[in-house]
Amino acid sequence: MTLESIRSYGHLIQKFPDGSVCIDRQETQFSSIEEARNFIKNKKYSLVLESQITKDSYNEITDSRVASIIKEHHNIKVTDTLIESYIELASSQIFTIDPVVQKIRSLNKLDELVEGKLHYTLSDDSIVAINERTQQELNNLLSNKKEIVEYMRESKSNFFHILNTIKE
Repeated sequence: MTLESIRSYGHLIQKFPDGSVCIDRQETQFSSIEEARNFIKNKKYSLVLESQITKDSYNEITDSRVASIIKEHHNIKVTDTLIESYIELASSQIFTIDPVVQKIRSLNKLDELVEGKLHYTLSDDSIVAINERTQQELNNLLSNKKEIVEYMRESKSNFFHILNTIKE
C-alpha cells in the first residue's frame, strides 16, 4: 500500500508507510517524493545538456570537411541532406561499421570517453567501448552483414555475443 504516488517526467514515484521511496518500483535512498522528483528532473536535464553539447560540437565541423570524408570513403553524390545525415548518425553514437561516421566522430574530442577507444550507445542505453583495431576488424568482417550490425546495436549482451563468436 502506498501513502502517496505521482508521475514525474515519465517515472512513477511512490512513498510507502515505512518511509521508503521508490522510483519505477526500485527502492531509493530518498526520504521524500520531492527529493526523488528533483533527482529525476536533474538527471533528465543533465542528459539533455550532454546531448546538446555533443551535437553542438558536431555542428562546429564544417560541411566541406564532412563532404571530403564522405568522398574519401564512398563513391556517391554528396548533398546537404547526406552531410546532415552523417552528422546526425555520428552524434547519435549508434554502433556502425561505416568509416565515414568513425572519422567524423574522431574529429570530435568530446565524443571520446576513454582515450584510444570508440564508444557506442546501444538501444538498451548501455555504452560499449572498443579499440580502433577491433573496430577495423569488425568493419572488415561485417561490411555486408547489416543484420549482424543491427543485432549488435540492440544490447550489450548481443554486442559481446558477436565479439566472442568472432574470437572463437
